[in-house]
Amino acid sequence: MVTKKKFYNEELGTTDLYTEVWLLETVRVKDVDDLLVENHYWRDSEGELWSDFNNPMENVKRSVDAYRKRKGYMTPHEIRTLRENLGLSVREFADELGIASSTLTQIENNRRVQVKYQENLFRSAERDYRNGTFHKIHSPKTTSDLLNQHLATSTYAAHTPKYETIKLSKFDEAFKLTNFGGIA
Repeated sequence: MVTKKKFYNEELGTTDLYTEVWLLETVRVKDVDDLLVENHYWRDSEGELWSDFNNPMENVKRSVDAYRKRKGYMTPHEIRTLRENLGLSVREFADELGIASSTLTQIENNRRVQVKYQENLFRSAERDYRNGTFHKIHSPKTTSDLLNQHLATSTYAAHTPKYETIKLSKFDEAFKLTNFGGIA
């Protein structure tokens, strides 16, 4: 079945009946020059092909999707879902990964393709999430970390700097920070 549709072509300043066309094309994205992509066009009465007037970036996104698939990269949806599963905002997740939050936003919104090192960061975070080992860099992980953080910011530590860092033995690890509430 052939689909036809009327469009206003801003470039030509005319309204015309266009015929939908799907073409299998070889495209280049970044370092890959042989991606096979099915692109979507509208053919005017003169035979010229036009990108979709309502979605001009459609074919570019198809090419980028093919690139991600070829490289084995996570999709923007997968990256966003991972971040949300971790309970992190864009800024928090970007900080954890060591990338700019604007970069992460562009990747999540499919406006930018991640580079290899960013993909490695996403995959590492995904692996840690699946293993239950993902921890925020800025959040303490052990009782001694919690105690040291508390001591470093307490009034007591401010007046007696030699007590800012404290090492606990394995036996002491069982104590909770709340047991030291009277220190500050």
